[in-house]
Amino acid sequence: MTPPDIDPRDRPADPAGTQPRHDPAALLPARHEADVVESSAVEDGGDLLPERQAAAGLGAPRTATGHSEHAPRFQFLTGALLAVAVAAVVGVVLLVFGTPGDQKAGPAWSPWKPSSDGVAGAQQIAEHVGAEYRDGGTQLFNVDTNGLSYKGAPLTVALREAPAQGGDIQIHSDSGVLYEMCGLGAGCSLTQGKPSVERAFLLRRAGLELALYSLRYLGVKQVVVVMPPPPGRIQTVALYYRKGDVADELDRPLTASLTPRPPAVRAVAAAPDSGLVRQVTKMNYLFSLVGSGFNEGAFLVLDPYSKAADAKLQKQLAKQAKAAAAPSSAGG
Repeated sequence: MTPPDIDPRDRPADPAGTQPRHDPAALLPARHEADVVESSAVEDGGDLLPERQAAAGLGAPRTATGHSEHAPRFQFLTGALLAVAVAAVVGVVLLVFGTPGDQKAGPAWSPWKPSSDGVAGAQQIAEHVGAEYRDGGTQLFNVDTNGLSYKGAPLTVALREAPAQGGDIQIHSDSGVLYEMCGLGAGCSLTQGKPSVERAFLLRRAGLELALYSLRYLGVKQVVVVMPPPPGRIQTVALYYRKGDVADELDRPLTASLTPRPPAVRAVAAAPDSGLVRQVTKMNYLFSLVGSGFNEGAFLVLDPYSKAADAKLQKQLAKQAKAAAAPSSAGG
């Protein structure tokens, strides 16, 4: 029996179930307008999306790109900023701690200082200190210096120890300064005021101040200060200082050792600095000049002071002065 004819339109779409249940085209990813690249945006086969150049549509590994054309500029700016930062840090350190070679950082050692070194600086110190010491408003003494020399001849210091200390002779040929404190009287004696223990103490303070200024600012190693004598006597007494003798006073400001202005004669014993002055100036010397037979210089001999030794030296010098004056008197 022949089956009746069936209209093909009435047959099932897939009676055997061989056709897929979904549209294969629907499984493909949707296409977006952003995936379309204008040919004018591609340079000679290049692609804005390099992964599309790989076969079968799989992305190829991205290759390293070269440095930007602006990289050198950024590197220069970075280096400049680092240099500025380092300079700023160094500047702050120097401002706070000072330079490495600045051994005397901090406040000035003294309100006044000489503007020159050598003999010119010593003369400035002599004038400055001499003008500060007065009695009744009048300057007590003048200060002269010509370096460490006498009448143009260089001097070498010969320091003789006391017998209790060994009695040795120490030769000091270092750079130094010799000051002479001289009044306007005969033999450099003072004419202002009356001799007293207080006035002698004030003179020793002046000698210490001369030494401190010189050792601090002139670069010398030793200072000799010849003191003015009492009326009717010859200059025989001197103060002598080396740097090590006053190391503490040189390390701290001058005003920490001596008052800014010298006290009056009547007040010197009660001044705040009297204790230090008494201690530092207690060692006095008798000085004498001895010619040298080996060179054109001479020795400035310093002996420990004693009244007996001073009296003996006074007689000796008076005899020498009388002998030196005799030929001129006879000739007159």
